[in-house]
Amino acid sequence: MMHDTFSATTVDELRRTTSLRRLAAIIDQRLLFPRSGDIELADGTLQLGTWRSFNPGDILSVSLEFLPEYGRVAAGGARGGFPSFGAFKRLGAPLVLDLRSGERILLLIGYIWLAGTTKNAAWLPELRAFAMQHGGDRH
Repeated sequence: MMHDTFSATTVDELRRTTSLRRLAAIIDQRLLFPRSGDIELADGTLQLGTWRSFNPGDILSVSLEFLPEYGRVAAGGARGGFPSFGAFKRLGAPLVLDLRSGERILLLIGYIWLAGTTKNAAWLPELRAFAMQHGGDRH
């Protein structure tokens, strides 16, 4: 069983984000991730607070990557994400869940605002193993 806190959004929500909200997110990236709560991976279920629940068959793949809708600059914010441009290419990158429905969900797990760090890298192999239980995750 794994448990932590999360912030989440969908790619569609990011595409609809206003310029003003994106500007404010330079200070606090969580403004781009309107869903938050406790995340738990246990007993064949991924639970994202009261927002969503997934079975392994719901998830096609899991990756840790920047997307056009949430890139390195957005992840670095006012702190400056300069390490994410160099040796630590994935620093601050969201976990991306590609769902069978075609929806893409971005997650920040265990996000620490002051440092801009997450526990996403630790969750990546666990979420991939979870998705593979029903033939998902092609990575």
